[in-house]
Amino acid sequence: MSLTPEQYYAKFLTSPLTTGEKSELEKNKLQLIEARAFDGEPAFGTGGMRAITGLGTNRLNLQNIGRLNLAVASYFKKKAASPLLAMGYDSRLTSPEFSRLSYHVLTRAGMRVKFFRRPTPTPLLSFAVRELKADCGVVLTASHNPPQYNGYKAYAADGGQIISPVDKEIQQLFLATEYSALPSDLHSMAATPIPEADLMEEEIYQAYMARLSKEIFYSKGSKKSRILYSPLHGTGGWLFDRAFHDLGYTNFRVLPEQAEPNGNFPTVKSPNPEEPAAFERLLAAAAGEKPDLLIATDPDADRVGCMLRTSTPQGVNSSNGYHFLTGNQIGSLLSESLARKKAKALKAPYICKTIVTTELQRLIGEEYGVRTVETLTGFKYIAEQIAKDPDNYLFGGEESFGYLPVPWVRDKDSLSSALALAELAEDTDLVEALDQIYIRHGLFHELLHSIDLSKNPELLPETLGKLADPQAFAAKVDFGRAVVDILDLRKGAKEPATDACRELKKQLGEGDVIQFWLKDFSRLTIRPSGTEPKIKAYLSLMGRQKPTAATLAADKVALKAEAEGILKKFLTALGV
Repeated sequence: MSLTPEQYYAKFLTSPLTTGEKSELEKNKLQLIEARAFDGEPAFGTGGMRAITGLGTNRLNLQNIGRLNLAVASYFKKKAASPLLAMGYDSRLTSPEFSRLSYHVLTRAGMRVKFFRRPTPTPLLSFAVRELKADCGVVLTASHNPPQYNGYKAYAADGGQIISPVDKEIQQLFLATEYSALPSDLHSMAATPIPEADLMEEEIYQAYMARLSKEIFYSKGSKKSRILYSPLHGTGGWLFDRAFHDLGYTNFRVLPEQAEPNGNFPTVKSPNPEEPAAFERLLAAAAGEKPDLLIATDPDADRVGCMLRTSTPQGVNSSNGYHFLTGNQIGSLLSESLARKKAKALKAPYICKTIVTTELQRLIGEEYGVRTVETLTGFKYIAEQIAKDPDNYLFGGEESFGYLPVPWVRDKDSLSSALALAELAEDTDLVEALDQIYIRHGLFHELLHSIDLSKNPELLPETLGKLADPQAFAAKVDFGRAVVDILDLRKGAKEPATDACRELKKQLGEGDVIQFWLKDFSRLTIRPSGTEPKIKAYLSLMGRQKPTAATLAADKVALKAEAEGILKKFLTALGV
C-alpha cells in the first residue's frame, strides 16, 4: 500500500538533517506537500533516475542520493567482493556534492571508485567503465532537463546503462533502504574532497582518442571546415576543444560565453540542442566569421545538434543563413555515410533505431544490405543490442539527437558523432546530401509535440484513457492516410494485424507505447516521457511519391503541411 504525503513526510524526518533543513521542512511543510515533494519516491526511467532537487522523498537530495548508493553497493557487492565503479558528474549545481557523497558512501561500503576530476561528458564515463574493466559506473546528470533537476544514471560492466531486471532490483533495494539507515555524517561526507589517487582523466582521454582516430569515418590531415561549438554551459567544452584540435581541426572554436560549466545555464532558455532556440548565441556569434558548422551539445554532452551554413533557403528550419538539422536528419546522414563506407567490411551489418525514429533509416540500410533492429525508446536498449553482436554494429541513433557511430562506447556519444558529421561535411554539402537521400528513398517529415504534465499529472491517465481502444479511436480520426496496423505494447493489448507488426511487438515486449502504422512507412506514436513529466506524440510522415530534383522543394512544403494537419487532428481528438 502506498503511503500518504504526510506519512512520507514523517519518514523523511528520520533521515540525517541539518538544523537548517529541519527548520525548512517544518516551516514549509504544507507548501512542500502541495508541490508534490512527498508524492512517493523517484524511480528509474528511460534515462536513469531524474527528479527536481530539494527536500522531500520525491526529490533528489543528499538523503536520496545516499540511499541510491547504498542500494548500488548492495547490488554489486553480491557480484564481486570488492567491485570497481567508475564515476562522473555534469555541470548541475548539486552534482559536485552529490558525487562526493556518492564516492564516500560507496567506498565506505567496500567498493573501489575511480572518479573523473572535473565535469565530464557521459559517453566518456561509458567508455571508462569498459576501459577500466569496471564492474559498473555512475554519472550524476539530468541531461537536458531544466536547471532545477538532477539525475543518477547507473551503468553495467559493458558500459551500457542498466536495464531490466537490474534497474528493478536496484530500485527495490533503494526503496527498502530506510532514511534512518543513512550515515549520520552524511553532510560532511558530501563536503569531503576525493583523494587524488582515485581521480582520473588523462589516461581515459588518451585511450578514447586512440580508438577514435582509427575509425573509418576519420581521415588524418588538415581540415578546412570552420566550426563554432557550444557546450551550452555543460561538460563538453574541454573535451571538444582538445579533441577537435588534436584531430587536425585548426579552425575549431568554442563559444566563450557558453564555454564554462554552469548549472544555472544563464544564457540559454533550455540547454537542449534539440531546440533551435539553443543556437541563438551561436547564430549571433556566427554573423561575422560565418563558420561552416554550428554545433551544440547538452549538459552531459551525449546529445549533439547542428546547423549548417547554406546559401539555399530551407524554410522554417533556416535562420541567418544557417539550416537546422533535425535529429532524424542527422541520424539519416550518419547512417547513410557509415553504411556506404563500412557495410561491406562486416559479415552481417546492422543499425539500431528506436521505434520513434524515422523509417527512412531502414530504407537507407536496405540499399546497402544492412538490417535494422528496432528498440524501445532509450539508448540503453540500443546498448543492449550492441552487446549481442558488437562486431557487426554499424550505427545506432534516436530522433532525440543521440547517436553512436562506434561500438566501443555504449551510450550515445556526441563527440564521435560530431566528428563523423564534420568529416562528412569536409567533402559534402550536407543539405544536398540529405536531398539526395530523399530523392533515392522518399521524402520524410517529422514532428514532435509534448504535452506538459508538470502542473496537471492527472492528464496522463485521462489522455491515455481515450486510447483504451486504439482501433476505435483511429476510426474516429481522419488521418488522410490508411491505418494499416496498430502496435500497442501495453499489457493485455490486442495483437497487431500484420506479420511485421506482430514480430516487432514480440521483439520489443511490454511498454507504455501506442503506435499507429500509416501507409507508406509513416508512423504516429504516443508515449509518456521516461525522463520528464510529459506525454510525447511523434509523427514521421513519408511522402506519397518519391520526389525528383524538380519537385523536391514543393514536395517539402506540401508534406510539412500534411504532417501538421494530421498531428493537429490527432491531438484534437485527444482533447489537447
